[in-house]
Amino acid sequence: MAILKRYAKVSALLAAAVAVVALPSPASAQGGVQLVPWVGAYIPTRNEFSDLDNAVFDRDISVIGGARLTFWGTGRLGFEATGGYAPARIGDETINETGNTDLLLANARLLFALSPITNSVGFYLAGGPALLVRGTNPFDDDRSGTDFGANVGIGLRFALGESGRTAIRFDLEDYLYDGDFGTGVSSFQNDIVASLGLSIALGGNADSNDP
Repeated sequence: MAILKRYAKVSALLAAAVAVVALPSPASAQGGVQLVPWVGAYIPTRNEFSDLDNAVFDRDISVIGGARLTFWGTGRLGFEATGGYAPARIGDETINETGNTDLLLANARLLFALSPITNSVGFYLAGGPALLVRGTNPFDDDRSGTDFGANVGIGLRFALGESGRTAIRFDLEDYLYDGDFGTGVSSFQNDIVASLGLSIALGGNADSNDP
């Protein structure tokens, strides 16, 4: 009987240990692979353009939405791929036309966490190559436009609940590129995207240790 009681105690301790390990950890659940649907504002910082005939159009502030797939590895480094769509509406007076240019954005960014990514509140920097594709150009509706450039940004992450498996993200991004909107001449642009997203853990854990 004593032996049976001893084994029962051992079994109970093992079961308790397994239960503790199975519980979500506030530190680890915030890492790993995350899906982040987001919505925000697309803000062109250079709005007015003209061609050789002095026809003018303006780029308006537009809504934008998309998704990010984020991976946090060991330490403070991570990687994410982002895609988004904005109507990117234009308006003008001289060519008497308004409409959408149907802008698709994509980037692949390295992330660097300034605070441990397993914290309930995180702050990070990001940067990498970017791609911008317009369905139509204001001065050439029959031709789409593709521009390659760079993306730099900063972000904040606020964990929801003790597990941290979901979080609110705020990102401020700058797309830097040479854009040709059908005028035949490229000019430097930097377009701002401010977005709010919901980060959802898909699996895996990040290491909370610094590199």
